[in-house]
Amino acid sequence: MNMSALRPDNPASTGWAPNTPLTATQLRWLSGLLLLSLLLRLIAAFGIDLYVQQAGRQFLVEGDANGYWELAQHLAHGEDYAIHSPPRRILRTPGFPLLLAASIRLFGDSITVASLVLATVGSLCCLQLFVLTRRLAGTGPAIVALAIAAVSPLQIATSVQILSEGWFTCWVLASLLTLEPLLRQAPGHPERHPLLQALLAGVAAGIGTLVRPGWILWPVVASILLLWLHRDRLRQRVLLAGLLCLAAWLTLLPWAARNYHVSGLWVHTSLWSGPSLYDGLNPGATGASDMRFLDAEGLYQRFSEAEVNEQYKQRAVEFVLKNPQRTLQLAFTKMLRFLSPTLHAPGLAFPLLNVFLGIWYVFLGFLTIQGLFANRISLSSRLLLILPFLQFLAVHMVFVGSVRYRLPVEMPLMTVAACGLVALLSKRGRRLQP
Repeated sequence: MNMSALRPDNPASTGWAPNTPLTATQLRWLSGLLLLSLLLRLIAAFGIDLYVQQAGRQFLVEGDANGYWELAQHLAHGEDYAIHSPPRRILRTPGFPLLLAASIRLFGDSITVASLVLATVGSLCCLQLFVLTRRLAGTGPAIVALAIAAVSPLQIATSVQILSEGWFTCWVLASLLTLEPLLRQAPGHPERHPLLQALLAGVAAGIGTLVRPGWILWPVVASILLLWLHRDRLRQRVLLAGLLCLAAWLTLLPWAARNYHVSGLWVHTSLWSGPSLYDGLNPGATGASDMRFLDAEGLYQRFSEAEVNEQYKQRAVEFVLKNPQRTLQLAFTKMLRFLSPTLHAPGLAFPLLNVFLGIWYVFLGFLTIQGLFANRISLSSRLLLILPFLQFLAVHMVFVGSVRYRLPVEMPLMTVAACGLVALLSKRGRRLQP
């Protein structure tokens, strides 16, 4: 492959030119890197499957994975969407279990095959990142961003596990891809169907919320961006923001109606927010997740799912009011856990792996900082890419912090890192020229 496709002085790699056809060389880079991303994820899927079988387990990260898989089995077999006893019917939003259920219906009740489906989703995320970066920064940075995403070790490993992070990454990127045309400021490239685009952005945000409820704040963030950065009249901006939020709400409405049918309550996400909040805000909280209090206290045996959710939510609020200093300390600890370049979970924090991850994230962080100040993408583009990360950082400074929760919103920052690398190469090229 001709490396000129990646050089920053290549006309195809600079500026905003999403409608410019890819050259033959760029197509070879694109196809080669997508195949590499898929191959690495397939290898990871088989490797993790072999490891957990030898360890006598079902999943690498048990707990959440067991719950997702059981719910998916119930959906695939037409059974009640509930787990545990007494049944909890609004414990998890259905976005991820529906994907797993589709795998079970099509390919059988195989965790390995579901992991291969998720490997394909992971490669799709790499393609989405390429498209997004190409729109914002050009083809050269897009190829670099694709290369970073293709070989990113934690993106590879997490995307093939029976966890929602990989599927959620897909919808984070879909949310950005559908919002980006409305924020575009390049003259001569007006968005032809802004109302439809706003509706699509809302639907993507709604589906993302059905996968991970923490994304429910994104329509608000996106609306603020529209009101601030869209170039049309204020009335049009308000209309677009309203349509986006309406579409997100309508996407959640069937799930909320189902919840009303089974519980008498209009719940648009889940009844898990109370226990999750208390997990991060209780007298024994450490910043990591430790939900043994659920079994120890046994509230689900005595109260309804909604009552348990409300009780834990109230107890978390009481803890914050009585312990403001400890709450701030926990927020700082959760922030460090969220931003950590290394793994902390028991059974996963291998020393050599953490050394490698530390080197990788120092490199990636350096490039991201370079990209933020390189002025290769507009202010609106930088905000679009970094705000999902900041939103989830804020959310997990309240709940619990983990590297795992960072990974979906880390992917858009690879666009910024790619711009940083291209800027460094550009500076080096100028120094080498007479």
